Amino acid sequence: MIALLCAGLLIPQSAPIGEAKARIKDPLADPTASQEVRLGYRIFENTPKYASERTQSKLSCGNCHLNAGQKEGAMPLVGIASVFPEYNKRTGRQFTLEDRVVG
Repeated sequence: MIALLCAGLLIPQSAPIGEAKARIKDPLADPTASQEVRLGYRIFENTPKYASERTQSKLSCGNCHLNAGQKEGAMPLVGIASVFPEYNKRTGRQFTLEDRVVG
């Protein structure tokens, strides 16, 4: 579903690892990116360093959401905000994006 919402924004699932890495949109290399976006990217890529209070392990968000959350089929995050709020069966209530991140 997310891939449909973000057609053209995600790195194709078929892209080889090296090519996918080269296609990541890196806000640290983008002079137009805001400081907030750059900080978010740093948190995503090195969560224990920049948001240690949010994790009890040495894992970063990017350990599961491959290619900076930008590759189709690798738990992408591009466009995810448009999916929320969504009903969560386990809790029996609507879940916000913040609920999902924290949970």
